[in-house]
Amino acid sequence: MDIFDLLDQFEQMVEQAPRIPLTGKLVMGEDELIEFIEHLRQSLPDEIQQARWLTKERQRYLKEAEEEAKKIAEQGKAYANKLIDEHEISKQAQQKAQELLAQTQKTVREMRAGANEYAEGVLGRLEEYLTAALNSIHQGREALKSKE
Repeated sequence: MDIFDLLDQFEQMVEQAPRIPLTGKLVMGEDELIEFIEHLRQSLPDEIQQARWLTKERQRYLKEAEEEAKKIAEQGKAYANKLIDEHEISKQAQQKAQELLAQTQKTVREMRAGANEYAEGVLGRLEEYLTAALNSIHQGREALKSKE
């Protein structure tokens, strides 16, 4: 069961729980709450593992992009060195190498920005989910404490 299903289930438990007259407090079974918290704990590692995987994939993606950029730059330099004997051809080669390097740097920046944006979005959503789950847990604990 995923974390959203558990949170929906918890919300239903809270909505359906009987209330103590004149206090507005809920009456919920301790076993039911403990079981819910255990299910929630079992769901969290998958979400955290997914965030870790996304971070590793982002790092791998950036490393590949940097390696590709270096490879393209080296190809540009090799091409420029090959044509250095003739002055006009040398100028053209240098210009082409600079264009390739600029394009490569632009591509790397775009790839890095895209990877960062994607990872930030996923991690942001994960943070929201985890915050909501923690808030639900805290509310559940507070409800348990208020019954004492």
